Amino acid sequence: MAEVYRIKIFNKEYSIQTEESEEYTKKLADTLNKKLSEIVQGISNMTPVDGAVLVALDCLDRSLKADINIDKIRGQIKDSVDEATKYAEQLKESNEEISKLTAKIVKLEDELKEANRLLNRQGASRQTVKQKPNPEYERYTKNVNEPKDDKTTFVPDKNGQTSFFNKDK
Repeated sequence: MAEVYRIKIFNKEYSIQTEESEEYTKKLADTLNKKLSEIVQGISNMTPVDGAVLVALDCLDRSLKADINIDKIRGQIKDSVDEATKYAEQLKESNEEISKLTAKIVKLEDELKEANRLLNRQGASRQTVKQKPNPEYERYTKNVNEPKDDKTTFVPDKNGQTSFFNKDK
């Protein structure tokens, strides 16, 4: 509900109807009086109306600059919200991927446990069965290091590899 207040600006009284509090309205009047005093001070031929016009220009300048700053801040906030939304989507996708990979790890661990269980069961049965020697292996490895008639023998080198070695040369 609007109230009517009496204020004094540059030694002239005004009746103001406003929905603002009396304290706020008087604070505005005091601020305007200070600005007028600053502008008019030292200039003898300036009228209160001239001073009021200059104060109005100063207030309008501040208001427009504040609006420009508000628009910049709104743009920055919008950019930040857009970026946060993008990161939230990336986080959601990453969490979904983590869930999938975690499920895959659990599945693979279960498969590994089952494979180890089967191997352990087979290992016990293998120990009871003796492995038959490979006759081909014995045929090729028999008498490898025994001297030959041509004085050529197989001698392991320093790396453990077998090579030909002729004693006469």
